[in-house]
Amino acid sequence: MSLTEKALWFYLLTNDRTTQCGIYDFSWRYATFETGISRSDIQTTIEKFQSDGKVAFNPKNNEIMIVNWLKYNSARSPKVAPVIDKELKEVKTLEFESEVIKKCEDLGYPIKTKLPDGNTLSIPYQYNSDTILQPSPSSEPSPTPSAAEKGASATTPLQELSEFYQKNFGLTNPTIEQDLEYSLDDFDGNVEIVEEAMKRAARDQKGFRYALGIMKKWLAKNIKTMEQVKAEDVQFENNQANKFGNNKPQKRAGIMPDWLKEQKEAQQSGQAVTAHSNRISADEAEKIRKRLEEKLK
Repeated sequence: MSLTEKALWFYLLTNDRTTQCGIYDFSWRYATFETGISRSDIQTTIEKFQSDGKVAFNPKNNEIMIVNWLKYNSARSPKVAPVIDKELKEVKTLEFESEVIKKCEDLGYPIKTKLPDGNTLSIPYQYNSDTILQPSPSSEPSPTPSAAEKGASATTPLQELSEFYQKNFGLTNPTIEQDLEYSLDDFDGNVEIVEEAMKRAARDQKGFRYALGIMKKWLAKNIKTMEQVKAEDVQFENNQANKFGNNKPQKRAGIMPDWLKEQKEAQQSGQAVTAHSNRISADEAEKIRKRLEEKLK
């Protein structure tokens, strides 16, 4: 491998979105940012990895599969196999899911997920990273949109995010526009969740980079819908309540001497004790001092 290929290969194996099953959502933006490799070079290298049989990539779902991941990352442990079962429920590419199930069966890993009836062979998945899946042609001609419909669809999701950015953070530039585009891709075109991250940053009087950090944390937890965001918020609040609910500072009891309690009670009732030296003899003052010392001891 060249230096670029080695760097990207290490990144594909070690970034914080990797999973136990070897399939995960691939982010072009974070790969570019975290490796320092240009997007075109990353795309070219992934194409080479596909032709070498190292990875499989689905551009429609932005999912990548490390082909021999399970071979070198054992799932024989009864604690690891359930993790794979859970992760397979989140896999969007059915061919990848079938391939993982087949590999687990071949390697004797005790996962519970089974192949559907009639699907007992691994399915090759050789989409090129430039592949664009086209809808099947329709026999009926598409209706021409009216002027009102054209006006209603004039604003694209990216333009909507750009307008939201300008209202909350200021003027955009090509770099910001690219970040917005990548963020939209990361969340499968979900404008609402990208806007929510920007809302939280603006509400806390933070910049756009703070919003990018929020989105990065959501992606690391595979959170891609507002329902998942709300569930995460509820879980966080519950964790905070459990963490601090039983640790409120307690008043320290039993350490106040009786004489101090009596004095405080007298002060509170307006009967503060005052000592007048002209009414107490030297002997009496000495006796009081000794009694106080004894009580303190």
